Amino acid sequence: MALSYLWQAWVRLRRRTPAGVNGPSPITIEAIDAFIRRTGLRLDPGDVQLIEDIDDLYLSKMAEQANERDRQQAMKDGLGRASKQGVRRIADD
Repeated sequence: MALSYLWQAWVRLRRRTPAGVNGPSPITIEAIDAFIRRTGLRLDPGDVQLIEDIDDLYLSKMAEQANERDRQQAMKDGLGRASKQGVRRIADD
Protein backbone atom coordinates (compact mmCIF):
# COMPACT_ATOMS: atom_id res chain seq x y z
CA MET A 1 0.00 0.00 0.00
CA ALA A 2 1.47 3.33 -1.05
CA LEU A 3 0.53 5.30 2.07
CA SER A 4 1.01 2.54 4.64
CA TYR A 5 4.11 4.31 5.99
CA LEU A 6 1.87 7.23 7.05
CA TRP A 7 -0.56 4.90 8.80
CA GLN A 8 2.32 3.18 10.59
CA ALA A 9 3.77 6.57 11.59
CA TRP A 10 0.39 7.68 12.94
CA VAL A 11 -0.03 4.44 14.92
CA ARG A 12 3.43 4.82 16.47
CA LEU A 13 2.79 8.47 17.34
CA ARG A 14 -0.68 7.74 18.72
CA ARG A 15 0.63 4.95 20.98
CA ARG A 16 3.06 7.44 22.52
CA THR A 17 0.58 10.28 22.98
CA PRO A 18 -0.78 10.36 26.53
CA ALA A 19 -4.47 10.77 27.18
CA GLY A 20 -5.70 13.79 29.07
CA VAL A 21 -8.39 13.97 31.72
CA ASN A 22 -11.05 14.29 29.02
CA GLY A 23 -9.77 11.56 26.73
CA PRO A 24 -7.12 11.31 24.02
CA SER A 25 -4.95 14.35 23.35
CA PRO A 26 -4.02 15.42 19.83
CA ILE A 27 -0.64 14.48 18.45
CA THR A 28 1.36 17.70 18.54
CA ILE A 29 3.49 19.09 15.74
CA GLU A 30 6.41 18.90 18.19
CA ALA A 31 5.83 15.16 18.61
CA ILE A 32 5.73 14.71 14.83
CA ASP A 33 8.91 16.76 14.46
CA ALA A 34 10.71 14.71 17.13
CA PHE A 35 9.46 11.48 15.51
CA ILE A 36 10.84 12.55 12.13
CA ARG A 37 14.21 13.50 13.62
CA ARG A 38 14.51 10.30 15.70
CA THR A 39 13.38 7.84 13.05
CA GLY A 40 14.93 9.48 10.01
CA LEU A 41 11.60 9.12 8.21
CA ARG A 42 11.27 11.68 5.46
CA LEU A 43 7.89 13.35 5.46
CA ASP A 44 6.90 16.25 3.28
CA PRO A 45 4.37 18.87 4.50
CA GLY A 46 1.54 16.96 2.79
CA ASP A 47 2.45 13.80 4.70
CA VAL A 48 2.42 15.71 7.99
CA GLN A 49 -0.99 17.13 7.09
CA LEU A 50 -2.33 13.62 6.41
CA ILE A 51 -1.08 12.41 9.81
CA GLU A 52 -2.81 15.40 11.44
CA ASP A 53 -6.00 14.68 9.44
CA ILE A 54 -5.99 11.03 10.51
CA ASP A 55 -5.53 12.13 14.10
CA ASP A 56 -8.37 14.66 13.83
CA LEU A 57 -10.68 11.90 12.55
CA TYR A 58 -9.61 9.62 15.38
CA LEU A 59 -10.22 12.32 18.01
CA SER A 60 -13.60 13.13 16.50
CA LYS A 61 -14.66 9.48 16.61
CA MET A 62 -13.45 9.09 20.20
CA ALA A 63 -15.45 12.20 21.21
CA GLU A 64 -18.58 10.80 19.50
CA GLN A 65 -18.19 7.50 21.35
CA ALA A 66 -17.67 9.28 24.69
CA ASN A 67 -20.77 11.41 24.09
CA GLU A 68 -22.81 8.31 23.27
CA ARG A 69 -21.59 6.55 26.44
CA ASP A 70 -22.46 9.65 28.48
CA ARG A 71 -25.92 9.82 26.88
CA GLN A 72 -26.58 6.15 27.58
CA GLN A 73 -25.40 6.51 31.18
CA ALA A 74 -27.59 9.59 31.68
CA MET A 75 -30.59 7.66 30.35
CA LYS A 76 -29.79 4.77 32.66
CA ASP A 77 -29.41 7.11 35.62
CA GLY A 78 -32.64 8.92 34.74
CA LEU A 79 -34.58 5.66 34.38
CA GLY A 80 -33.13 4.45 37.66
CA ARG A 81 -34.37 7.56 39.46
CA ALA A 82 -37.72 7.42 37.70
CA SER A 83 -38.25 3.76 38.64
CA LYS A 84 -37.35 4.45 42.29
CA GLN A 85 -39.82 7.34 42.35
CA GLY A 86 -42.45 5.07 40.83
CA VAL A 87 -41.85 2.44 43.51
CA ARG A 88 -42.24 5.12 46.21
CA ARG A 89 -45.46 6.36 44.65
CA ILE A 90 -46.89 2.84 44.54
CA ALA A 91 -45.84 2.23 48.15
CA ASP A 92 -47.44 5.53 49.23
CA ASP A 93 -50.78 4.63 47.59
